[in-house]
Amino acid sequence: MTALRVAVIGAGPIGMEAALGAVRRGWDVRVHDAGQVGEHLRRFGHVTLFTPFSMNSTLEGRGRLRSAGVDLPPDEAHITAGHLVERYLAPLAKLPELRGVVRENERVTHVGRDALGKADGGGSAGRGAWPFLLRIEVGGAAPRFDTADVVVDASGVYGQPNATGPGGLPAVGEGDLGDSVERHLSRGLVDAKGGYARGATLLVGDGHSAATALVALDALARDGARPRVHWIHRARPVVFHEVEHDPLPARLDLARRANRIASGTPWLTRHPGVRVLAYERRPDGRVRVTLGLPDADPREERDSASQATRTLDVDRVLSLVGYRPDLDLTRELQVHHCYATEGPMKLAAAILASADASPDAAGDCLAQVAHGPESLRNPEPGFYMLGAKSYGRNPRFLLSIGHQQVRDVVALIEREFPAGTGAPTLSR
Repeated sequence: MTALRVAVIGAGPIGMEAALGAVRRGWDVRVHDAGQVGEHLRRFGHVTLFTPFSMNSTLEGRGRLRSAGVDLPPDEAHITAGHLVERYLAPLAKLPELRGVVRENERVTHVGRDALGKADGGGSAGRGAWPFLLRIEVGGAAPRFDTADVVVDASGVYGQPNATGPGGLPAVGEGDLGDSVERHLSRGLVDAKGGYARGATLLVGDGHSAATALVALDALARDGARPRVHWIHRARPVVFHEVEHDPLPARLDLARRANRIASGTPWLTRHPGVRVLAYERRPDGRVRVTLGLPDADPREERDSASQATRTLDVDRVLSLVGYRPDLDLTRELQVHHCYATEGPMKLAAAILASADASPDAAGDCLAQVAHGPESLRNPEPGFYMLGAKSYGRNPRFLLSIGHQQVRDVVALIEREFPAGTGAPTLSR
């Protein structure tokens, strides 16, 4: 019998930990990433994480790297996302046991079952007798198909931004914005000579990413730049929630600084409660934005054509309204997705039940807990969704939760493939 073939999709913090745990058990592991190791973290590499290094790494990973002579940050250090890649994830990929395991610039576009369609053997453990089939694209070469006994999807959500229009739908013309819109915390936010330092920006969003953007823009203004920002956010008395006695001081500091900026600064114009209806690229390169003004009584019936609107012209749009999972990747598998978050249903139900039992768990990522191995099962045998993607559109995922998910799934795989080969027990 050949060694158990494990395919990991995504070489981010969770995918790399899954690979490390798998190779240490003698399994045949391949990690496929559409970009580089830590690709999503690199996109906001200049941003300091508000969780300490100990929460963004594992005891096993730190121990293995220190044994290899790698100089790691102190456990309590708050480092940037880029430093987490450079000082932890990239060194993990270079460990002898992971050499040749990580395949960068290999995009997995679809996952299915060899010789089986989505509807074949519905809910049957017998599907596990057939290997997974991964369709992989590498540069301009023709796609290839790889097989695996187990698939761990840790591809994250950062590559699929949400739209800015009403009800989560794309605004009219949103797909035509091209490079006039950014949907991530780019390095341009800290560039004193970049576009954000001058001209007008439309900022959409009111989560931690938006708070980070406001703090960065304020720093530019204090250094002599002249940003002009129109900010669309939900109407509420305090925009950014400040957690009393927050065990993450950096998070509390971010919320307080952003709320101070929101309370009034010359370069910022707030538009609470408005909605983006449309974008239009102007001949001069600027973007005209049509805004739907809030109704006096949202329960009142109205004709959308008569809705009060206004327009404003900006030079660029910064959309920070969250991210969602790529469901096309597993469309040919029997995966049960939550109707609200689009995460796997078993885990989503456990998270919802936990939130009902403890209201704090609904609003604070630190209140999240791992829900055990059984919550990570799917109707598709041998397929596991871990990391941020397992939370779907729920933004309260923490890396420490993902690390526990890895340990739980490795234990599940050991139980179902006790010989460490591709012959499952089919014990479901």
